[in-house]
Amino acid sequence: MALPKIDYPIFEISGISVKSKPIKFRPFLVKEQKILMMAVESNDVNEVVQSLKQIIRNCCLEDIDVDKLPLADLELIFLHLRAKSVSESIDVLFKCNNILNDEQKCNMVIDVAIDLLKDVKVESKQSSNIIWLSEKIAIKMKNPTLDIVRLIDDENPNYSDKIIANCIDQIIEDEEVHDASTIPEDEVVEFVSEIQTKDYEKMWNFVTNAPTIKYEQKHICPKCGYEHDIKLEGISDFFS
Repeated sequence: MALPKIDYPIFEISGISVKSKPIKFRPFLVKEQKILMMAVESNDVNEVVQSLKQIIRNCCLEDIDVDKLPLADLELIFLHLRAKSVSESIDVLFKCNNILNDEQKCNMVIDVAIDLLKDVKVESKQSSNIIWLSEKIAIKMKNPTLDIVRLIDDENPNYSDKIIANCIDQIIEDEEVHDASTIPEDEVVEFVSEIQTKDYEKMWNFVTNAPTIKYEQKHICPKCGYEHDIKLEGISDFFS
C-alpha cells in the first residue's frame, strides 16, 4: 500500500528584482532544515552558500537561476522561506552597554522580537550603475550574487579587485559593448587593477552599498532606560 502524498501550502513573494511578478514557493521541509543545519555547523562559507542555493532551488516553484540571483533577492527569498517554514518572528538578544553612574556597564540582556515580514526591509544606498572611466569608456555594474562572499579574503589585499570584476556586467567602448561574462576572469581583474583610484572607489562603493535586508529600530533598556539604536544588516546578522 502506497504511503499518502503530503500537500504543502503555497506562498508568494513579490519585490524580487529579477521577476516582475510574484514568485511561488513552498515551505522548506525536514530535509532542507537538515541541509542548512549541517552547513552552519560546518563553519564552511562555501558549504553555507551552496546549502542556501540548494534550499531555494528546492522550494521555489518558479524557473529562477539561483546562481545569478542578486544577493538582496536571495536574502529576501530566504527570509520569506524561514518565516513560512519556521516562524514569522525571531528573537535577538543584545546586551546593554550603557555606563551607569558607578561607571559600571548596565549589562541588561534585552530580548528583541523581530517580525521578519513586517520589520525587515530591503535597502540600498547605491548611485548609478553606470561609471564613466573616460569620454569613450563606461562600465555597467551589476549587483553582487551570494558567491561574492567566497571571494572575501582578508589575507589577500587584492581580493576587492576580484569582487569588483565579478560585479561588472558590461564594458562599453564607444559603440562596442563587451559582455564581461564572456571575458576570462583574470583579464577583467587585470582591467580593474588599471583603473584610476577615483573610479575604482566609485565601483567599490556601488558593490558595498548593494541592496540588502535590514532591520533598524530603537529599543529602550527596561533596566536603565538607555535608548539603543538596533541595526541588523544582511542574512548573517539575522540567523547567525
